[in-house]
Amino acid sequence: MKLLYKSSILAFALVALSSCAKHDLFKDKTEMGERLPTCYWEVTSTACKAGENFEFKGKYYTEDKHVPDHSEVWYKITRNETAEATVKLCGTTLKYSQSVANSDVVRTNQSVVSFAHSLAEWDGHEFVISGQVPTSSTLSPVTWANVATWDQFKFDGFFPEGFADEFKKTVVDYLTKDDTYYEALKYAYINYPFTNEQFAEANAAHGVNLPTDIQMKSDNGAGDKSDRWFTTTTAYDAGIVGYYYITLDEQGKKVYHEVAKDYEPIEGINYYPVYKSCNWVFCRYDDDAGAIVSTVRPEYYPAFKQLLELISFEEWIYDTANKSYAVNFNRNYVLEAEFHVYDTEGNEGIASDKREITIN
Repeated sequence: MKLLYKSSILAFALVALSSCAKHDLFKDKTEMGERLPTCYWEVTSTACKAGENFEFKGKYYTEDKHVPDHSEVWYKITRNETAEATVKLCGTTLKYSQSVANSDVVRTNQSVVSFAHSLAEWDGHEFVISGQVPTSSTLSPVTWANVATWDQFKFDGFFPEGFADEFKKTVVDYLTKDDTYYEALKYAYINYPFTNEQFAEANAAHGVNLPTDIQMKSDNGAGDKSDRWFTTTTAYDAGIVGYYYITLDEQGKKVYHEVAKDYEPIEGINYYPVYKSCNWVFCRYDDDAGAIVSTVRPEYYPAFKQLLELISFEEWIYDTANKSYAVNFNRNYVLEAEFHVYDTEGNEGIASDKREITIN
């Protein structure tokens, strides 16, 4: 038993040093010095149109009086998919895209076509065979991008389940978490056709005071919402409506305290102007920035979140400038091909140089 074990290991080492591999390394007929067919190959092009053939040239030889029998081309098929959607409702004030990618094997490595040894020619050193390998027309690439008409059936087929919900949640969280995307929130408020009834519902739910008498345009445009969201941009005394000072909480976070315009100052406290603006905006002089800054007052964020959640996925990604939906789905297939050679005793050699063929 020990002698057999050592002989098998030695046979395995010899095979590993060859340019070809053998499937069953421990057949009963395995002998010291057994040679497998030696083979290598090349393809004319690494791209092929679905349903057509790709061409190759293979070369091989055998030793120890082994006789070639036939050659085969094998391949496995990998499907690659990418899906992406981009926010367009906020113009250029929020540049956010959500994407997913997936790659999976849709056909395991299998023999596709066989060539009799009689088709090969001897060039004085080795056998040379040229041939064509078929592909399926079902492997055609698929693209669905920047579509003018929304197709829910295609979206559900191309994009993973939950993609739209995750997209909407992420966008709403961005706009209502803090003042990072202040301009994007303002853009959405102005340009999306919220109704006065929706504003009233948000006010009632969260105890705030967004305007409910917006004069809407007949084409569902912004109406006078742009005028309602106003701030002071230039420092002047007439625009001051109060002052504020800052303290730090236990976590070191700034806490803003507003006081009336005729406040009684406390010694050692620095006060800064608060400027006239709509009631959901905190418009103030920021000493660190050295300028007037505007942020949404925290108590209004829940109301804006309720409003933004009314916007559908398709509305978030609709590009009004190009009149299309900002989606981009792509699917393509790649073949990983191998060249196999067999002798009349059933020994199999596999070329070490695999070839990738992209189907287009």
